[in-house]
Amino acid sequence: MRAIGLGSLQMKPLTCTLLLTAAIITAAAQTPAQLQSSPVQVSEEFWKVETSGGRLTSEGWYEASTFFVRSSLPPENKIVNVIRNGLGDHIEETARTATWAEVSITTDMLGQIDSSLRFKPSLKHGTAGVLLIRGPALTFDLVLTDRQWKLNGDGARAKESVLSPQWLITCGGETTWINLDVAIAYVNKVQAETSSPAIRKNAGQALQQLKHLQ
Repeated sequence: MRAIGLGSLQMKPLTCTLLLTAAIITAAAQTPAQLQSSPVQVSEEFWKVETSGGRLTSEGWYEASTFFVRSSLPPENKIVNVIRNGLGDHIEETARTATWAEVSITTDMLGQIDSSLRFKPSLKHGTAGVLLIRGPALTFDLVLTDRQWKLNGDGARAKESVLSPQWLITCGGETTWINLDVAIAYVNKVQAETSSPAIRKNAGQALQQLKHLQ
């Protein structure tokens, strides 16, 4: 999963090393005439789970590993990207071979929340407050495969699973994407549960900024 066009907001590069060649070749040889889901449908289903806060908890992160060939582990220093509310995100297939597909998701980004609950907004613009970054364009790479390595509930990686050929995202990345309403609920929850005065203070400032964007 790659992000393009983030302007001044910095993202850690998302990388994923996979040994998929044999799995892809096997899946291609066994592909049925009709697959259950297309690359776009898989990406849409994942994006719905993602933006509604599905991967904010460890349990949700493990459950979402079903979308990936090999999901990354939950990051120690969580970076949360906040996008606007609504269903206007544009999702389209931008490249395709028999066993590989590229799907692009274009959204509107409001800013980022770091692991200390500091909110970094997108560029300021006049009296309107915030200029939405048109983009970023997130690029998902998917492969047609009959192999998968999911995450167990304890965080360990499960053994290789053999499944019917299907489209899966190659890697899960280390950042999450949530909409504005979910971001406010997330910051409220962490603020209520933390014992750190610094994080409570950051959360209060972040909530003021986020609620202003509503």
